[in-house]
Amino acid sequence: MTRFKSPILFLLFGLFTATVGNAADMLGMRGQRYCEVIVSTSLTTYKVYNTWGLNKCPEDQWRALTIAEVKKETKAPRVHLNGPRYWVIDGFKNTKLINPTIKVIGDISMREAGIVHMRIMTLLKPNKYYTTHKVDRETTWIYQANKPIYELIDPKGNVYVMQSYSIELYPQTLESLSQLDNNLDLPKGWHFKTGVLKKAQNLIAPDAKAIVVQDNYLNTYQRAPHDFLP
Repeated sequence: MTRFKSPILFLLFGLFTATVGNAADMLGMRGQRYCEVIVSTSLTTYKVYNTWGLNKCPEDQWRALTIAEVKKETKAPRVHLNGPRYWVIDGFKNTKLINPTIKVIGDISMREAGIVHMRIMTLLKPNKYYTTHKVDRETTWIYQANKPIYELIDPKGNVYVMQSYSIELYPQTLESLSQLDNNLDLPKGWHFKTGVLKKAQNLIAPDAKAIVVQDNYLNTYQRAPHDFLP
């Protein structure tokens, strides 16, 4: 079964989150599994349905899900099955779903968690790794003290902190992330950095717009206002 269909969707993986809506802070998310189904509403706009808060993306049900089935159910011309993924954040707060209504896709319960708007020029690029995107998403990520974090730093000094890692292209674990510097195909001027947080940090999406980027392992990072590892 081919699950990886559209180059347009290639950079949308893992850009979003689904949560239980407005609630108290949720912790204990690091290393937890989830999956996403990404469907287009136009060439440049995509909805993301996410399993988080409902289930951990059961393997049998996920493997049984097909592109053709999702296209038929959603009437979407472009679909990607994104996952499994695993959180690298420790928790969240002040988070809202785009739509809290549960939608069953295949046999998997999901909710609409985010919307991404792609630029036409971005879609035309042959290689979309390390390209930034704006995502409609109201979230505050929590990174706890004494936990490892992983950063990308672009040529302008902008810092992006990893929020989730993917096992879709390569086998990865929380323990293997510290070795990414030896494996990533970083563009000129980009750097990978890892370390342990000395104090807790929160990462917000200003004005409900997150700026995100992915590396060539499909790990996803969000722009931070400053380096968490000075």
